[in-house]
Amino acid sequence: MILIEFTPDDLTRVVFPPEPEPLWETALAARALGDRAIPPVARRWRRQAVPLIRPSMRPLFKLIAPAGQFPDFLTPEVPSPGLDAAIEVLMDAPVDLIQDELGPWLAAETDQFMQGLLAGKAGSRRALGNAVRVFHQEVLGPVAAELERQYAADLAIRARSLLHGGIERMLAGLHPDIIWTSPNLIACALDSKRHYEAHLNGRGLMLYPSSLTAECLVLDMPGRRPVLVYPCAELPLPDTDDTADALADLLGRTRASVLRALTASASTTQLARRTGISLASASEHARALRNAGLITTHRTAGTAHHSLTPTAHHLLTTPTPHLARLPR
Repeated sequence: MILIEFTPDDLTRVVFPPEPEPLWETALAARALGDRAIPPVARRWRRQAVPLIRPSMRPLFKLIAPAGQFPDFLTPEVPSPGLDAAIEVLMDAPVDLIQDELGPWLAAETDQFMQGLLAGKAGSRRALGNAVRVFHQEVLGPVAAELERQYAADLAIRARSLLHGGIERMLAGLHPDIIWTSPNLIACALDSKRHYEAHLNGRGLMLYPSSLTAECLVLDMPGRRPVLVYPCAELPLPDTDDTADALADLLGRTRASVLRALTASASTTQLARRTGISLASASEHARALRNAGLITTHRTAGTAHHSLTPTAHHLLTTPTPHLARLPR
């Protein structure tokens, strides 16, 4: 069981990352390769992933314990988006933090990579950074769009819950294994013997939905906003039967995919990743959907963010008649 104790201030400091974070996705995916209890999306991905594993990824797997634990320094706070920025922060992890987290669990004689990591040697840090990069690009890459679609859809569910019922209703509906009993959030663990208590004390909480785990996980480090990873809401696979897809018949397959990808607001870059199209194509489809009154666009710090209009919400949640096609 995981018990997270809130103060009134913590209820105003609950956040979600706007998109999947590279290091969290990498750690959770590496963990999922050896985990028996994983969701359907992860099982489908694992069947594709196993043949893609390369020797250069071994430094990453050395940090994933057989029981599924991984060190906190593998998922640091990263101030800038993107894989490159995340790897740079990971490679700069303080050597005393690495020693504190790994030292007590390692045998006196360990391999050269782990010895170098404990000693803060540049070669081991580079090996870990390269392992994360190659794993993220080659193993997670083929399923990245589907994982982001699942992540965005879960955020949309939480946003609607927050809008209609407030923060406590949103917390209460995160997952069947999660219970909200003010001031505590209680997550039931698969291992009934495991018990952990996190006292937020004004630090707030980051919630991270993942399609790569079937259980809740917590990160709780002094001086850092704690993180609760919970299983994503399970969504059906996209319908690939064009004859049964009225929205695709109305808008065209790609434009329908773009509209569905905006169930959670996204930047143009996020939209391109979610749908697997180019940035220019995502921008063009967003323009057409905006002109049709199906999305709105606003700019924040120079970045365009797209959101569905009420008309689009209605279109996505009710049967769509076969009307004249919109221009593509």
